[in-house]
Amino acid sequence: MNAISKEPQAAVWRGERFALADLLRAFAAVGIVWHHLSLYAPRSDLADQFAPSVGYFLFNHALYAVAIFFVLGGLTSSLDKRFIRRPDGKMGLGELMQGILDRYLRLAIPYLIMLFALLGLVWLTDRFGWPLDLIDSFSWYQFVSHLFLIQNLLGFENFSAGTWYLCIELQWSCLIVLLTFLANRFQRDHGASVLARTLLLFPLGLASAWVWSRSDRWEAFLLYFAAQYVLGIFLGWTLQGRLPTWVLSLYSLSVAGSLMLNPRPQLMISLLVVPVLFFGYWRTKGWELPASMRWLSDVSYSLFLVHYMVNGVVLRIIDDWSSQGAVQAAAGMLIAFACSLVAAFCFHRWIEGPWQRWVRSESRRKTERLEPIEGDQRPSGS
Repeated sequence: MNAISKEPQAAVWRGERFALADLLRAFAAVGIVWHHLSLYAPRSDLADQFAPSVGYFLFNHALYAVAIFFVLGGLTSSLDKRFIRRPDGKMGLGELMQGILDRYLRLAIPYLIMLFALLGLVWLTDRFGWPLDLIDSFSWYQFVSHLFLIQNLLGFENFSAGTWYLCIELQWSCLIVLLTFLANRFQRDHGASVLARTLLLFPLGLASAWVWSRSDRWEAFLLYFAAQYVLGIFLGWTLQGRLPTWVLSLYSLSVAGSLMLNPRPQLMISLLVVPVLFFGYWRTKGWELPASMRWLSDVSYSLFLVHYMVNGVVLRIIDDWSSQGAVQAAAGMLIAFACSLVAAFCFHRWIEGPWQRWVRSESRRKTERLEPIEGDQRPSGS
């Protein structure tokens, strides 16, 4: 482990966006939307008659696209050094709490705006006798748990499809802030900090792969997905020259060995994404994505947030028409997807985008004494 450099002199990737990561993010976001359409669209069974193999794939396999987000989440965490620090270079408890709050706000404000819009829309349509059937149950305890992204930990159902992922993302963010705080308290140089966190994350990821991710009772906890996040953060440190390639390789092979006991497609996809990004970075540094794909990557978090609500409204409006046959049902799902893209554009332009820019500007202002890393600071699922 002494091969870990104390300074990132050999760093190649400094956090700039690269085409392959944007491309994977865009495809993953689209895959999740279509998986939810297959699950929740009222005429999805009818649409399956139009293209049975496509319907089968969307229902059973498209959900594994979330594995890409876990790796990208870890990748982003490898860059995040925007903590408030005292003149002596140490992190105090104030910096620890501020780091956790920053990560909560980055995720939660756009999410909470969507949540209030969804609940208000469901209440309004129910009151006027036009139910959308988007929420199965509601309680005030459930509502409060959603405000803090702990609904899955407390056993409540999610109001919106897919928001369980945000609960896991917040747990991961809190863990990384805590580990950075502990490493900062006991290590003075940057290379030693990476080494200390590697020594903590390596066994955590292996325990996740070999033990926790093999039991569904851990699904509400970060422990179930930690192996995939650690793949991402080790990948990021390797691309930056702060971690030897052999550490990433050894960890990946150790995680892959767990698949012999219990094959898990989601973990397998995360393992495949890592070499794709690692080798792809060197070969695609000069690539420019088409503007449409770059845009889709930009709005992916907004798309993730709004698609369930928008799909529900659109499919409810055209339900009489889409129920007339398989072609109409499939076309209705396509129309709902297109409307989700439009809504994501609006949400990103007027809500998520301005909020993320404000968060970044505040982060720069608070850490102006530090050399910034101009990385991609969007939530990983975006």
